[in-house]
Amino acid sequence: CNNLPIAKISSGLPLKGDVKMVNPDVVMNEKQIRTMIKKNLNKEYHANTKPSIDFIYHILEEQYNKGAHYDVSDMRNAILAFAATSTHQAEYCIRLVNKMPFKSDDPSEAKQNNDAKLVFYDVEVFPNLFLVNWKVEGEGKPIVRMINPTSAEIEELLQFRLVGFNCRRYDNHILYGRLLGYTNEQLYKLSQRIIVKGDRDAFFGEAYNISYTDIYDFAAKKQSLKKWEIELGIHHQELGLPWDQPVPEDMWTEVAEYCDNDVIATEAVFNHLKGDFTAREILAEIAGMSVNDTTNSLTTRIIFGTNRKPELVYTDLAKGTASDPRWERHDIINAFPGYQFENGKNMFRGVDLGKGGYVYAEPGMYRNVALLDVASLHPHSIVAMNCFGEYTKNFQDIMDARIAIKHGDYDKVRHMFGGKLASYLEDESTAKDLAQALKIAINSVYGLTSANFDNPFRDIRNKNNIVALRGALFMKTLQDEVQAKGFTVAHIKTDSIKIPDATPEIIQFCMDFAKKYGYEFEHEATYDRMCLVNDAVYIAKYAGPDGKWTATGTQFQVPYVYKTLFSREPITFDDLCETKQVTSALYLDMNESLTQQPEAEKELERRIKGGKRDPIFADVSDTELKDIIAKTHNYIFIGRIGRFCPIKPGCGGGLLVRENVDKKTGEVKYASATGAKGYRWLEAEVVKNLKKEKDINRKYYNALVDEAVKTISQYGDFEGFIA
Repeated sequence: CNNLPIAKISSGLPLKGDVKMVNPDVVMNEKQIRTMIKKNLNKEYHANTKPSIDFIYHILEEQYNKGAHYDVSDMRNAILAFAATSTHQAEYCIRLVNKMPFKSDDPSEAKQNNDAKLVFYDVEVFPNLFLVNWKVEGEGKPIVRMINPTSAEIEELLQFRLVGFNCRRYDNHILYGRLLGYTNEQLYKLSQRIIVKGDRDAFFGEAYNISYTDIYDFAAKKQSLKKWEIELGIHHQELGLPWDQPVPEDMWTEVAEYCDNDVIATEAVFNHLKGDFTAREILAEIAGMSVNDTTNSLTTRIIFGTNRKPELVYTDLAKGTASDPRWERHDIINAFPGYQFENGKNMFRGVDLGKGGYVYAEPGMYRNVALLDVASLHPHSIVAMNCFGEYTKNFQDIMDARIAIKHGDYDKVRHMFGGKLASYLEDESTAKDLAQALKIAINSVYGLTSANFDNPFRDIRNKNNIVALRGALFMKTLQDEVQAKGFTVAHIKTDSIKIPDATPEIIQFCMDFAKKYGYEFEHEATYDRMCLVNDAVYIAKYAGPDGKWTATGTQFQVPYVYKTLFSREPITFDDLCETKQVTSALYLDMNESLTQQPEAEKELERRIKGGKRDPIFADVSDTELKDIIAKTHNYIFIGRIGRFCPIKPGCGGGLLVRENVDKKTGEVKYASATGAKGYRWLEAEVVKNLKKEKDINRKYYNALVDEAVKTISQYGDFEGFIA
């Protein structure tokens, strides 16, 4: 009766009678499993809830027992809610849902097709628009724009080796949603669940394997793509459209152009971080996993193998006793008498050491300052306490390999880890890559021991963060010993100590003292002079005829301040640019009259109260004041981060403000961005393109210079200090 072809049913057709099963010959992937579950939730197979739940249970049990790879745990809540709607069998249905295997024991391994082309991609999601932009690796290759692509088109895209930025936590799941047949509206809701709500159930287990690798994850330096764009001088562009509103069709091209920019930036960052990616490849080879696996996963496999629940060792640092006597150390000191964990605080000798590194400071000007640094403080604390029991040796091997590479002992390293490292020791450059890979693995371990999420390195008894605590206890003990010998301890920052007027004897004492606890001090530097202004900021000059200045902390690291006062290097355009970042959004208000608006509001209020008038507004009438106040704003959207130059008044700059949204009323207000008040600004890219460098307002930077001089002068003669 119509001209439509007969549809072919490939799966999901139930047999007659009470038997509820699926044809065992049908190869079911996760997409098919999800389709069948959805049909059961819609009662397309059975009219009642109980048999529908029975069928879902049968589907999952069968696939689990077959050893299929799948993860539909994100559908659990929907299935549970459906089970609760049963009129007479709700209790039975809920119990059955709780027995369902929503994912396989082992997720499927990421497919490694090294012959496939490397493709960089990015996605944008709006209620009515789903955009996927991608390009093949290589300069000059065109960018492909996929506007509202179909599931089949996404499937074709997945044949490439996809590289994204933070794609494991977002883009992959959006692609997977479309692959499963999600509509634009469903993708938008999925996007909101991931970004706005942080819903862990929004992620698809199999989606993590869509990408070949994730730049954000393998990058040693964690920062947003926008910040990388600014740092690398890549064109920085923000869209400015509300993500929760449909995009007019005539603007789809503009959105695509914005997405183009992110794809280009993604490839540029990947090329910039080739060293980090090489380190990821090395870790993947040692672990026997893929470059798409996270650093944490790779490190876990290298140290614990496939054991997801290793027996960990917890040490009582007051007594030095271990939870398992087999791993208790007697050749070094693990006891710090007097330490107590009170009301969630690590108390020792009347000081709260905190749960991170110990910090101590005596601000002032100093001479002949010895800077001693503990080599790998946290890793050596882990080894000293045998935190991983029988697996501590594997962690020790990683540390030993890195030290051997540092000392050029390549022969030793070639025979470690079953010879897997030999190919990376052919020359100095590849050895450097290997050392970086091992460093990344070592550093990730401490973060996992102190993480608040479950992982094989986390010991639930470890409420006081014993890895960082042991180092803090040692540094506090050392401080007291050094002070008892009549020396000043100017600064302690986690793993380093600075001792003014240091003698060879006190330096040797510190080194010998550290060995008793299983640590090793390195005499990193001697400062001819140092001005410490607080526990995180100081400026110092290295000893020696060619000694250079070094700045720690933002105040003295500002390039204009550092070059003007200390290094005396020429000022460049980049030194006159400021990066501003907020959690909401930045705007440039380009209304020139707004420089007077706040003052006009105060003046009008004074007049109403009969107060003394401001001379600035002596010739301005009440009507004119109201006109100034009523001037409309001209907000230009920047984004969460931008790079700006302070601009002289009357030269086209705007007020740099951040958006504040009242959570209760939804009212939007604007306040000056941190450090921007009192000046007008333009984006640095605009200043450069329009050749407005002469309009940069150096008063902003000169004020920073004056403030730095004032800060140092609190502790002595500034001119004498920099002479």
